[in-house]
Amino acid sequence: MPKPLCSILLLASVLILPLAARADAIDNFLLTGGGHTISYSLPSTTTFANDPSVEFFFATAIATIDNVPGYTLFGQYDAIPSQIGTLQLDVPESIFGYSAILFQGPQLVSVAYVPSSDPFNPMDIVATFLPGTYDLMGAGLSPGSLQTGPSLPYTLTITPQTATAITPEPSSLTLLATGILGFAAFVAIRRDRASLTS
Repeated sequence: MPKPLCSILLLASVLILPLAARADAIDNFLLTGGGHTISYSLPSTTTFANDPSVEFFFATAIATIDNVPGYTLFGQYDAIPSQIGTLQLDVPESIFGYSAILFQGPQLVSVAYVPSSDPFNPMDIVATFLPGTYDLMGAGLSPGSLQTGPSLPYTLTITPQTATAITPEPSSLTLLATGILGFAAFVAIRRDRASLTS
C-alpha cells in the first residue's frame, strides 16, 4: 500500500473520532412541591427568533412524575423577564388536578443575541439554562379559563448532565482498521526493501 494512502487513512480516522464523539450539552431538571416530584432533561441551550411579541420558547421532554416514567412534559420557558411567570408546564390533570402549572420566580435562563439569517428578523435569541436551585411559586391552571389554584412553593434544581461521552464503536473500528492497514503497509515496505538489498 502506498505511503500517502496510509497517511490519508490515518488522518481521516483521527478527524472522524472527535466528530462522532461530540454531544450536545444537556441539563437535568428536578422539580419538587405540592406533594409531587418531576424530573426530566433538556438541551442546555435553545435558539429562537427575536420577536418582540414572543419572549419565551417551548421545549418538550420525557419526564418521570412521582417515580413513574414516560410522561410527555410540554413547557414554556420565559427568556425575557415578565410579570406573568418564569415557567409554565403542561401536566397530567389526573395527577395534579389542573392541566398546567404556572410558576413565578427568578429567571431560569441567560440570554444572548446573535445575528440571524432571516432578513425580517435580524437577531436571534440564544437562551441558556442557568444551573442552580430556585424557589418558585406554582399555581394550577384550568383549561380554557383564567381560574387558578392556590399558589404552592416548589423547588427547581437545574444541574448539567455529568455523563462522560463513550467513544462510538464505528470510530473505534475505523481507528483499528487504519492501524492494521498501516502496519500491513509497513511490513510490505520492509519486505520490499529486504528483497532489493539481497
